[in-house]
Amino acid sequence: MATSSAPSSETEASNSYAKVVEELRNTFDEGRTLPLEFRLKQLNALHRLVDENFDKMLAAVHKDMRKAKMEGASYELELIKTDTIAAIRELKNWMRREMMPFNLLLPFDKAFVKHDPYGVVLIIGAWNYPFLLSLQPLIGAIAAGNCAVVKPSEHSSNAASMIAELVPKYLDPTCFRVVLGAAPETIELLENKFDYIFATSSTRIGKCVMQAAAKHLTPVTLELGGKSPVYIDDDSDLEIASRRVIWGKCINLGQTCIAPDYILCSKSTEKKFIENVKHTLQQWYGEDPQKSSDLTRIINNQNFLRLQKLLKDTKGRIAIGGQTNEDDLFISPTVVADIKETDSLMTEELFGPILPIITVNSKEEALRFIKARPKPLALYVFSRSQNTLDYFIEKTTSGAICCNDVVVQNGWEGLPFGGVGDSGIGHYHGKYSYETFVHKKSVVQRSFSKVGEKVYAARYPPYNNWNMKVIASFMKYLHIFEMKARPVALFATFMAGAVASVAVTVGWLTGFKKRGN
Repeated sequence: MATSSAPSSETEASNSYAKVVEELRNTFDEGRTLPLEFRLKQLNALHRLVDENFDKMLAAVHKDMRKAKMEGASYELELIKTDTIAAIRELKNWMRREMMPFNLLLPFDKAFVKHDPYGVVLIIGAWNYPFLLSLQPLIGAIAAGNCAVVKPSEHSSNAASMIAELVPKYLDPTCFRVVLGAAPETIELLENKFDYIFATSSTRIGKCVMQAAAKHLTPVTLELGGKSPVYIDDDSDLEIASRRVIWGKCINLGQTCIAPDYILCSKSTEKKFIENVKHTLQQWYGEDPQKSSDLTRIINNQNFLRLQKLLKDTKGRIAIGGQTNEDDLFISPTVVADIKETDSLMTEELFGPILPIITVNSKEEALRFIKARPKPLALYVFSRSQNTLDYFIEKTTSGAICCNDVVVQNGWEGLPFGGVGDSGIGHYHGKYSYETFVHKKSVVQRSFSKVGEKVYAARYPPYNNWNMKVIASFMKYLHIFEMKARPVALFATFMAGAVASVAVTVGWLTGFKKRGN
C-alpha cells in the first residue's frame, strides 16, 4: 500500500519509512521480482495505469500548473506509454547473459556478464513533469527486477496524490510503494539505506541527495539541469531556427530542464531572431498570451517571485514580452537583448519563459563562452554548415547536443538521456533505464578438465622464470584464439578434434604398418 500522507512527526516518519524499506527488502530477498513473467506483468500493469487514467492524469497536471492538454499528453503521458511498450517488447533480450567470446585454448570454460537487480531502489521525482519523471524511471526499475519506493514532488500535489492512489491499485504493493511529503520527509527518507537512488532535481538538491547516499555508499543517478545554451550561426535558416527555439522555450512555460536557457549569436542575427519570434508568438498565442489556453503557469508563488526579481534586476533590454501577473502566476514569453555575462539572468538556470541573448562575433567566441561555464544538460547549435556543427560536437561536452532543433533529443528512441558534471550523473531512457538499475556481474565458469588444468598449471608454485614466461605469453596471445560466433567456434572445435583424431589414427596405422614390415 502507498504511504499516502506525510507522517505527523519526525520519529513517526523515521519509523514509517524504515518499515517500508524493510518490507520491500524482505520481498526482494524472496526473489519475487526476479522472473521475466513477473516483470512483464508489472510493466503491462503500468501501461494500463496510464492508459486507463489518461484524462484524470491530464486533469491533475492542469490543476497543478494549468498544463495544456497537448503538452501533458504528448510530452509526458505518451512518453511513458511508449517507453513501457518498448521495455515489454525488448526485456527478454535485455535480460540475456552477455557471453564472452569462445576461446579455443579454453574450450570447456565460459565467461559471461549477468544482470543483477540492485534490490530496493528510491526514485525521487520532480514537479515540472510529475508523472513522467516519477514513472519513467520506474519502468527501468521494474524491468531490471527491483523493488522501488517512488517519492513524487510535493509541489505538484494533485499529480503526486494521483500517483499515490494509482500505483498500489495497478502494481504489486508488496514490491512498489509511494511515499508523499515535503523536504523534511525526503530528508528522513534518505536516512534509510537504499541499494540505488535515482533523483531528478536541481543541482543544489542533487548535491544533498548525493551527500545522503554517500553515508551508505549508495550509487546514484542524478538528473539535474543547468543553463543550456543555443548558438545560432549567421548562415542558419532563421525563420525555422527562431520558431524551434521559442517553441522549446514556451513548452511548459520554460519549466523544462532541457529548455533553451540563453542564446549566443551575432548582432545582426539577434535582430532577425527577435523579429521572427514576435511574429511567431503573435501567431501562436494572439495579442494577449495570458488568455491563451496553450501556455502553462509557473508552478508556485516562490518560483514566480524568483523569476520576477530576475527580470526586475536585469540590465538588458526587454525586446519581447516582460508582462507578469502574480495572481495568475503568469509570465509572458520574454526575450531580453543586450545581455552581459554578469547579468542577473545569467546567474542561475532560469526555468521559466525568459530568453536572454548574448552577442558573440564568431563560433570561436561562442565556444569560449560555453566552455567557461559548467557542462550543460543540453547544447543547441543552429547552422547550415556541417563544419560548424562538427566544431561544437567535437569541442564541447554536454549531456546531449542537438543540431538545428531543440528538446527533441529527449524523445528520440534509442538515445540515452542524462547530464555530465553539474548537469547530472548517469543516464536513462529505454535500454539505458534498464541498465541503470542493474549491476553487471562478471561470471567465470571453469570445468574440471585435465586439459584446462594443464593450460593453467604454470600459475602454481614453485615459481620460476619459465612460469613467468608461460603466463606472460598466455596473457599476451590468448585473444588470438577468441571466436566471436559461438556456433562457429563449436564447429571449429569439433573439426579440430576430428582432424586431430584422424591424424592420430593415421599415425597409429602408419606405425603399425612399419612394425608389420
